[in-house]
Amino acid sequence: MNNPLLPSAPATVTLSGADALRALAGSLAHVADFQRFTTGLEQVLARSGFFADAQVRLLAGPGDVPAFAPGRLTLPLAGAARLHGALHVAGATAESRPFGPEDLHLLSALSTVLAAALDHALRHGEMRRNLEVLSLLLDLAPTGLAALSGDGGVALSNETARRWLGAAGPAAVAARLAPEVLGVDWRVEPSFHLRVEGKLIYGEARPGPMVDDRPATTAFVLYDLTPQQALLVDGLQRELWRCRWLGLDLAFVLLDSRPLAGGLLQRLPDLRARLQPGEIVGPYDAHRIGLVLPGLGQGAALARLRALTAVLPAEGLQAAVVAADGATAAERVLGAALARMRSADDALRPALLLHDDYPAVNDMLALILQRQFAIVKSTHYEDAVAHLRARPFDALVTEVDLREGGGGLELARLARRLQPGIRPIFTTVAHDVPAAVGDPLLAGHLVIRKPFDVARVGAEVVNALASPEVPRGSARP
Repeated sequence: MNNPLLPSAPATVTLSGADALRALAGSLAHVADFQRFTTGLEQVLARSGFFADAQVRLLAGPGDVPAFAPGRLTLPLAGAARLHGALHVAGATAESRPFGPEDLHLLSALSTVLAAALDHALRHGEMRRNLEVLSLLLDLAPTGLAALSGDGGVALSNETARRWLGAAGPAAVAARLAPEVLGVDWRVEPSFHLRVEGKLIYGEARPGPMVDDRPATTAFVLYDLTPQQALLVDGLQRELWRCRWLGLDLAFVLLDSRPLAGGLLQRLPDLRARLQPGEIVGPYDAHRIGLVLPGLGQGAALARLRALTAVLPAEGLQAAVVAADGATAAERVLGAALARMRSADDALRPALLLHDDYPAVNDMLALILQRQFAIVKSTHYEDAVAHLRARPFDALVTEVDLREGGGGLELARLARRLQPGIRPIFTTVAHDVPAAVGDPLLAGHLVIRKPFDVARVGAEVVNALASPEVPRGSARP
């Protein structure tokens, strides 16, 4: 590698002491105040009387060796990994005083400073050349790539990212990625979508190592979705508008399976054959597919997805089921699904809401049922209502005679109005619950008597949820 002070000529060059310092200051212009430091150093050395005649000999390459000039003091400019050259200072003459110990200390320190500065200049030059090659390669990539530093400045961006973001240059990338301009706060929602040049762009924000409780760098990756993928998003958008106009529920399911052989894309024909009219299934990318289920709430969509597990991959499957909940943009629904992806076993596990005034009863039932069900517990009536409004449940398990708030029958009726598909399960010390038998809103209920028969409770709940619901207007004995 050539010396950083010799950008064009590979031959050995000798510079005067002052010229060498000025050239070094120029090569290290990226270092704050380095030029001011070398100017001050030159003034100090000039007062020593010998620096005006000093010369710095820079090596052309690793094979060059410094020569000891007759009548001159020679000090090596030894860097950490290589020899950069030598510092020559004129010896004693009639016009100059002999070198004293303080002169030798000063010159030794000067050679050490020069060698360290040359080390840094070499590293900086190599890094700059590597960045130039990296920028060339990144500009050839069909994927948009950008990185923001922790203070919001642009650390890197390629031509594709600048074009898709509508940024004229690297400095404009930071402004375009600002959450208030992008329309998505990627610090909270790391997955987002953009519509650019008639294309649908999927973006991901990936934080780097944390420094002072915030990422030192955040990388952005932008993908151009294919026409087939855009069809899924366009279909979701169309159904969002239609269901909103008609006042219908709408659920979206996103499935992920990494293996390509026998994966989700190969199972699309079987899935399409099992869907109802108006439902949509299509590819999102190479390993994910989406299902648009108009007319279904989140609970009903979960039940539909459980019925489709026979044609889904058995291993490594991830899933997310989200309700549109008044959303008007398909990108928002997709972003919510991407943020909620988890293993299909967890996503599809039936959920129970356990409500009893006594926490110990909830804890006992949770110990019995937690292997087969996802459990949410509440001991206050208003908390139970809040849970019912927040997420779907397959069953409500509640004590009939509650001490606080409304009774268990009242809570079950409210649960049925909020979630028509929920199964009421009552716990009681009584032999039956006459008030529930003739109530059409509580059809299909199950009664579990206290004290609990631990060996039977789990099987009774599983069987109740597996059996079809008794039609409204009749009741399970």
